[in-house]
Amino acid sequence: MREKEMDLSIFDGFAEPVLLLREGRVVYCNRAAEERFPGLGAGEETPVALAELLGDILPPAAAAGTVDGWPCTATVQAAAEGSLVVLRPRTEGADLPGPERLVLQLRRETASLSMAIQGLDPTEGPVDESRAQRYLNVLHQGLYRIVRMADHLDLASGGDEGQWQPQSLDLAGLCRETAEQVEGLCRMSGCAFTWSLETSGLLTVGDDRLLERMLLCMLSNAMKAAGRTGRFGLKLAVRGSRAVVTVWNSGRPLEEKDLSRLFGGAQAPSLDPKAGLGLGLELVRRVASLHGGAVLVESREGVTRCVVSLPIQKPEQGEPLRSPKADYSGGFLPVLVELSDVLPPEVYNFEDLQ
Repeated sequence: MREKEMDLSIFDGFAEPVLLLREGRVVYCNRAAEERFPGLGAGEETPVALAELLGDILPPAAAAGTVDGWPCTATVQAAAEGSLVVLRPRTEGADLPGPERLVLQLRRETASLSMAIQGLDPTEGPVDESRAQRYLNVLHQGLYRIVRMADHLDLASGGDEGQWQPQSLDLAGLCRETAEQVEGLCRMSGCAFTWSLETSGLLTVGDDRLLERMLLCMLSNAMKAAGRTGRFGLKLAVRGSRAVVTVWNSGRPLEEKDLSRLFGGAQAPSLDPKAGLGLGLELVRRVASLHGGAVLVESREGVTRCVVSLPIQKPEQGEPLRSPKADYSGGFLPVLVELSDVLPPEVYNFEDLQ
């Protein structure tokens, strides 16, 4: 497929660094890029720090990391002359209130969707199959991310309490099913995930859909914190009359000031802005509270743990057991929704998932 040529001069006045790269060299860079990389110009080699951030990714793609000490995200789009790279500061939008952050992220997601749709435009000739699949994966993942944002906005408005439907359930079965789903996705994406249950069955009373969402939020946060080279996991234990669910991850320990602000919604520690509304841990706290439970977060010796303690409520005699099942909502599987901002796009190849 022949790429459409673009007028690169439209990026001259952009506040964000924009570069066009081809075969390890710079074809174009705007003024913001020249300021970020002093001495850079057309014909120069790609800055080493930028090349390390991008690695071997193929457009359309995104990467997050640091470039010469600057935390940023890079989006990469295919162009006629090479790969178009746009760099954005990772802290952008992190301190905005939830709804404003949602607007920012929706704009980003719609831009990614628009880019993928343009990449599938057949008017320029036949579309290469492997390339078309990459764009389709980006489209599918973008839809799941938008659904995730809508879910988190529902949380911000207190929608979880209106969905509260406690029934008898097997908490161990719910943890097992959730862990098996995450384990399968981690095998596809190369992430290191482990899980263990101290009991094969644990009857209690609760809302399995809200509890599943709570588990997935905890696992999503741990997966982001661990990164591709780290480890994360889930453990279910029984301590007296309480069930204890622990989700842990390796990586840089949180500072004390961040631990004290973890459940503050928009005041939570600044993570990658693509990570929802910053309400994930607040959702964990609220779901635990609905079930009469409590949440503890600790970080030491290179391991961060989010621990949820829930009272075990024996079901009334004769009350039917509600078996945990995957909750499809309009065809969107919850595990793929909640992990959509951390899984790689190739996981959203629906031919592999069916």
